[in-house]
Amino acid sequence: MKNYLVLTLIIAIFFVLALNLKVGDMKSFYEPSEILAENGSINMVSAIVLDYRIYDTFFEILVFTVAIIGISEFIGKIPTVAPDDQQIKYDTPIIKVITPIIFQIIVLISLYIAITGHIAPGGGFAAGTILGTGFLAVSLVRPTDEIENLFVKSKIEKLKMLVPLLIILYGLLGYTWGGTIFSNFHLQGSPGKLASGGSAILLIFLIYFEVFGGSWTILYRFLKHKGLL
Repeated sequence: MKNYLVLTLIIAIFFVLALNLKVGDMKSFYEPSEILAENGSINMVSAIVLDYRIYDTFFEILVFTVAIIGISEFIGKIPTVAPDDQQIKYDTPIIKVITPIIFQIIVLISLYIAITGHIAPGGGFAAGTILGTGFLAVSLVRPTDEIENLFVKSKIEKLKMLVPLLIILYGLLGYTWGGTIFSNFHLQGSPGKLASGGSAILLIFLIYFEVFGGSWTILYRFLKHKGLL
């Protein structure tokens, strides 16, 4: 199944580049006034990364995905240790009590950074990393088997591989609303409002999920093989 998924992804990337790549018409600089008029994002970095240089961002996500798959497959072939040896003991009551509370705050902060990534500092990469760090903290105070059950039931390891395909699908749908690949669709709303920046919100959440899923996959693999790496 994974081989067919990778093959489909490679073929889709080839056709996207072959049919839509243009050379010689790129700008060497970006004017803030042009970004506001064309994209609607107050955060100029998000506008450039998710609109004008979306190909760079897409391949960053693709490289990240391939790296996570490689790490997961490699570590998965290493024998696991016994559950009793995997569990780290934390006898400090403060850590046990405070960590779950802080985790809820971390989740809210990561969601806020993702939602407002086009109008304020932040974005999918930062938000995904923050959420992955939150899960790391919880994993250190919860039983290893509980973390394992959560990982397996969530199917995060498989779902995150769909993100590059969803980004390609979004790019192809650009023909529908803009006539070009990866064309940015515009929502109703003036710059600075949540409903602005067009497809930036969609792309930020896809990146947010992918970075979190990759971080969570690596965390799970290291917990399973703690002491053997």
